[in-house]
Amino acid sequence: MKRIILPLLTLLFTSCAVSNFYQVYKTNSENGVINNDKIVFEDINCKVYYNLSTEGGNVGFTIYNKTQNDLTINLSKTFFVLNGIAYEYFQNRTIAKSTNTGSIVTSYNNPYYWNYNIARVSGTSSTTNTVTYIEKPILTIPPQTSINVSEYYVTNSLFASCDLIKYPTKKQVKTLNFNKDNSPFVFYNLITYSNKTDTIRLENKFYVSEIANFPSREMFTYTDTTSCGKKLEYRVPVFKKMSPDKFFIKYSTIKQY
Repeated sequence: MKRIILPLLTLLFTSCAVSNFYQVYKTNSENGVINNDKIVFEDINCKVYYNLSTEGGNVGFTIYNKTQNDLTINLSKTFFVLNGIAYEYFQNRTIAKSTNTGSIVTSYNNPYYWNYNIARVSGTSSTTNTVTYIEKPILTIPPQTSINVSEYYVTNSLFASCDLIKYPTKKQVKTLNFNKDNSPFVFYNLITYSNKTDTIRLENKFYVSEIANFPSREMFTYTDTTSCGKKLEYRVPVFKKMSPDKFFIKYSTIKQY
């Protein structure tokens, strides 16, 4: 009997701890300028803004019409290109918007990552009004206004290298450096838009220039918070490794004690 009880007691008193890590990717851009929390590309008609600092690297953009006339974006001729493969922004989807108790719930198939599972956003209510419409291939931007276009992410999986320790300590952190020719991720948006007289194609180009793995404690700093001018008792974690030209993938390991 003792031989059975001892292993059971060992399991009962064994605890597990989850340790989080972050793989951080830094990018370089051609003709893009970092301005506060945005990377800005600009021509005579418009400005295009990016902030990649999400998990997986959201390459969606905001485009601002600088002119006094409408601009139109042709989504069927607008592409996300990753390592030479082009992906259309126009998906010809049917989108349903449902309204319930003062909130709008959108439900449709949308590739959260270009090579990952389908993300669904949905909701339920006892009283629901649903409006269905077809996604438009042409978007109009009125003068002095912006629209957002978002569809793709750079990657959803860790970059593996014998030169990177997967679960490093602070002293074991190492950065891999790349140029445009040997970067594992070269990507850009081809944006086709028209003004009153011309059709223009913008190329907003990026490549990953650095990759490093960090333990969680190296990713955050803590800052004081206020509400209505009063300092609160708790501090909130803030990314200290992030900027609009960086993105990350979070991953974990489990340690038993």
